[in-house]
Parts: sequence; C-alpha cells; structure tokens
Amino acid sequence: MSRALLVDPSSVAPGSSGAFYRCVDSSQCGMRFPVTVGDPFRGCCPRCGAPVQLVAQVELAENAAANGGASPGVAVPSMGNKIHLLLDNWRSLFNVGAAFRTADGAGVQHLYLCGITATPDRQPKLAKTALGAEQSVAWSYHADAVVLAAALQSAGTEIWVLERNDVALSLFDITSLPSASPVVLAAGNEVLGVDPGLVEIADRVIYLPMYGSKQSLNVAVALSIATYWLAAQPAAAGWETQ
Repeated sequence: MSRALLVDPSSVAPGSSGAFYRCVDSSQCGMRFPVTVGDPFRGCCPRCGAPVQLVAQVELAENAAANGGASPGVAVPSMGNKIHLLLDNWRSLFNVGAAFRTADGAGVQHLYLCGITATPDRQPKLAKTALGAEQSVAWSYHADAVVLAAALQSAGTEIWVLERNDVALSLFDITSLPSASPVVLAAGNEVLGVDPGLVEIADRVIYLPMYGSKQSLNVAVALSIATYWLAAQPAAAGWETQ
C-alpha cells in the first residue's frame, strides 16, 4: 500500500492526464476523487482537508494517441457518415458543447448551428464543454434554420426533426436510413422546442418515448440518444419501421 502523504501536483507522472487520490481518513471521510492536470489542487482532501494517497494515474486515449501510443482495443469505423445535426436556437453552451462531443463520437459529418446557437469562433467558452470536438467536427453557422433546411432539401437531403406531435414516429421504430440521401437531424430550443416552420417542412418527425412522469429529456441528451441510434442503422432503399 502506498504511504500516506500530502501529494504535490508534480507527483502526477509526465504525460498523464491526471490521477485519482484517496483520503487517508477512512473512518470519517475516505473520499476518492480525481485531479486533472491543470486543476487547482492543494495536495489534501477537498472534503475534510486530511492527507491523501495517490492511487492511480490516468492517461486518456486521445492523449496516448497524440503521444505516439496506441489506443486500447480495435479502431471503430465511423458509423454516422450519412448523418448531420442541426441545432436550432440552443441557448446553453453546455448543451452545444455536448452536441459537438456527440457528433465526434458518432462520426457525424457536419453540425449546422442556427439562430442564437453559440459558435466556437464567437464563444471561446464553448471549448470547455466541447473538449476539442469543436476542432474535429465540421460546422457552419446559419441565421435561419428554416431557410437552411429548405436549401438542404432542394439539394437532396432529408430533414428529420426531434419533436413530439401527432404524426411523430418513435425513434426506436426506425430500423434503416435512406440510402440515396443524407439525413439532417434537427433538435430545437431548450424551452420552446423546434421552430414550427422547421417542423412543417420536415420529411420526418421523430420522438423519444418517455416512460416516467416527465415528458422530455435535456435536449443534448435526447439528441445524443437519437444520433447513436440512427448512426447504428443500416442504409436501405428507403427508411423502414418495425
């Protein structure tokens, strides 16, 4: 067992992304917590102030790759190469950053940022939540999502919106994507939802079933679920339902 000591941040191994520590006062506290390189850290338990033990070093996969190391496991091919996302008037930087990370993870080709949605070039704080995904995912800004959607449809793209109405189809009833055209999945404002003009011209309206007392999820969470589900579906001559 490692001896108890007041840990200096310099004890984090070079190249590591951070480390996990454990409070030595196991009877009264015993908290186990992470410290990322660059975080303010005084070398003691942030809860009770007792000394801590260094219990594990951590190197993130992307840092290992950048340092010439191999990422664990087999490289996964990009799944969502026919899917694009449209963020219609999102007001939260945290949500926009989460959407960038979802897009990167699911292999989304492009993010359309519309209306009041923050963009990386005009809102530097977005990088704190996107964690670099704003550099790996292509994006563009458009003042009017409805005008953009109409132009994309004219170019052969299908517009699907994540919203609940009388004609909406459950996300989990979708088992294939169109083979002849890309799909842009749009999600709307955190309070008012998708612009009615966008819903009106959409090729498909889809929703996530809710089984509890609430009728909706956080927009970034909902978009992530929908994106990964659609990215996993095979392309077919036309979309099909179960």
